[in-house]
Amino acid sequence: MVSYKKVEALSRGLSILRYVNEEQEATVGSLHAKSGLDKATIVRMLETLEQEGYVTRCDGAHWRVTGKTILLSGGYSAVREMGRLASPVLSESREILKWPASFGIFDRDAMIIADTTHDWRGMMVTRQPNHRPPMLTTSLGRAYLAYMDDKEREALLDLLRRDPTGWNALANKPAKIRELIADIRKKGYAVADNNYMAHTFGGDIWGMSVPVKGRTRLYGALVIMVLRRVIGEEEGVLDLAPRMQEVAPRIAEALGG
Repeated sequence: MVSYKKVEALSRGLSILRYVNEEQEATVGSLHAKSGLDKATIVRMLETLEQEGYVTRCDGAHWRVTGKTILLSGGYSAVREMGRLASPVLSESREILKWPASFGIFDRDAMIIADTTHDWRGMMVTRQPNHRPPMLTTSLGRAYLAYMDDKEREALLDLLRRDPTGWNALANKPAKIRELIADIRKKGYAVADNNYMAHTFGGDIWGMSVPVKGRTRLYGALVIMVLRRVIGEEEGVLDLAPRMQEVAPRIAEALGG
């Protein structure tokens, strides 16, 4: 429990900064659509962030973050260290997995990409290290969610229920969550929500993930991204799930077993 009331202005300003970072080149209109804040408020926040050096105008209408934002994550080393340890295994497993792969770890209310091979064989998927995929609609988040400790999972869902908009909406449907978890545990892998993938990639790509579990610890999850026109989801999981389940323990061993 917090001992004070949340500072709404700070919370909204941080949200705007996060949205600008996610979009790379954001407009007031796109930020309004994401945040629900009125446009005058968004302009004031952008201009304040600009004065502080965290965003800059690309032209008259677009905004992007500056290099100064890197300073905000300078004290967070977990993702870099986990990525460093997982990277050799991902590189060695490219021929096994066949498709671009990423390893992600849990980061409070989302996953965060620690390492990726998404530039492999010329297939570019815009999910680079430090990207934070949502928990309930991505295969990465779902695979981790299904194998979390029950108390930790409920704490996460309680956090997501506080902002049940967009990709967090499933948090308010406990029966659906239980059904989803049971299905993932039965199969040993998770697939992404079709609506999320259509919104993010235009329906051209589907994704699946498996948990990366050590002997006593859940480290994260392994995800691959597959072109639907090459192999469909139904056929793909039969071939790719065993391959991913072969690689995941190797990553766990590299991280400490």
